[in-house]
Amino acid sequence: MVDSVEGGRYPQSWESDAVISDEVVVHIRPIRPSDSGGLRDFHSHLSDQSVYFRYFGAKPVLSEDDLHRLTTVDYQDRVALIATLEGSIVGVARYERLAPEKDGQQNRAEVAFLVRDDHQGHGIGSVLLHRLALAARDRGITTFVAETLTVNQRMLVTFQATGWPMEVHHSEDVVEVTLSIPS
Repeated sequence: MVDSVEGGRYPQSWESDAVISDEVVVHIRPIRPSDSGGLRDFHSHLSDQSVYFRYFGAKPVLSEDDLHRLTTVDYQDRVALIATLEGSIVGVARYERLAPEKDGQQNRAEVAFLVRDDHQGHGIGSVLLHRLALAARDRGITTFVAETLTVNQRMLVTFQATGWPMEVHHSEDVVEVTLSIPS
């Protein structure tokens, strides 16, 4: 399928299968606006804790505006990948390029990912993060930054498991992670 979304062309070459830790095969592909129903269903399968960890607060449902924003990307500065299993979304990873730093560099992007509770701990988050890094690197992004709650140890472990150079800065309840994407 080739869609033109927000001026970007759907990158069909990013579609592929991945075997996760329990020998299950998930399909990884870029998100499309037509995924809004699937994303709504994905969100409905998340625990309150997973939602809180991702959004830093309660978000019982995704609004139409949320769904539009989350599924409409340009495949350049705003990219999202989904992992599907038997046609259902089980994981989402995204980056959004940050405004240039004072030195004019445009090589940093905020990254976030979320895996459905019943599929956490099987490697989906790691696969999505690595695939997202490949797309980012092709678009000149060399650094991912993320904020996560200090109690979200699974997220921190996933970042550490990449083996990429990483800086961590702690505040009271939030950890800011900076990951250098390998070339």
